[in-house]
Order: sequence, then structure tokens, then C-alpha cells
Amino acid sequence: MAKAKKIPYLNPNQDLKTCLSKILHARFDEMISHEKGTLEGSDIEELHDMRVASRRVQAVMKVFREAFPKGEFKKQYKVIRGLKDELGVIRHYDVFIDMLEKHKTSPPIPLRRREEVHDKALELLIIRQKALREKERKKLVSYMRKLNKKMYKEIIEK
Repeated sequence: MAKAKKIPYLNPNQDLKTCLSKILHARFDEMISHEKGTLEGSDIEELHDMRVASRRVQAVMKVFREAFPKGEFKKQYKVIRGLKDELGVIRHYDVFIDMLEKHKTSPPIPLRRREEVHDKALELLIIRQKALREKERKKLVSYMRKLNKKMYKEIIEK
């Protein structure tokens, strides 16, 4: 799991709104730092790190709920929750595919019959899961493009 970055210049003696702003900006910037890798889709760890960071943003928002302007929290929280959920779908595929690939390369169980059929079925299952993952990843990319950084910035600057 990605380790949370330290929040620079955080002073607990400052007012709540200032602290919220610093914490939220730090967590948000951390989340966005994984956006490029997530959109490219080549490194599953980038997506995982973005998901973890989005959960941190969500947690900060919950803790500081009262500091948000009236009526804004639900709207902003919904965007972050939606992003986290979309990332989660892809992450589940990544974990399952990884498990299947490890199983495929593990030594055969003694006395297992028809290993070739088993290996072929496993390979087909991996191919199917990768295709489903890619379909969901395209949805994620579309969702993230709709959000774009400007909208992200609006969320945390209010």
C-alpha cells in the first residue's frame, strides 16, 4: 500500500478551515499524482495507489464534513466516491488476474488428470478477465476525463 505523504506546514493551532484546506490539498495532490499512470493502464500499482489515495481523500472529507459549505459536501463527496468505486472495479480484476496467473505457473498437483485441458481453461479464463478488465478500464478513463482536473480543483478549493 502506498504510504501517505506528509502534509507540509500543517499547524494544529490554525483554524479548522485552514487545516482542512492543507490536508485536503495534500491528499488530493497525492491522488492526482497517480492519474497519468492510471489512465495509461500499464502499471496496476498506479491504479492501486490512486485508489488508496482516493480513499484517503474520502476519509478527510468525512472527518471535516462540517467545514464544507452547506450543500457542497454531498456533491463533492459523490464525485470522490464515484472515482473510488470505479477504481475499485478495475483493482478487483487486477487482483483476480494476478491470482490466476500465479496459479497457472504453480507446479501441477500430483495425479492431476488432463493438465493440458486445465491449463487451456485457465488461460482462457485469464484472457476473459483481462478483456473484462480492459472494458471496465475504458469506462474508468471516460469517467476520469469527465471529471478532469479543473473539476477536481473546484472540489477542493471550495
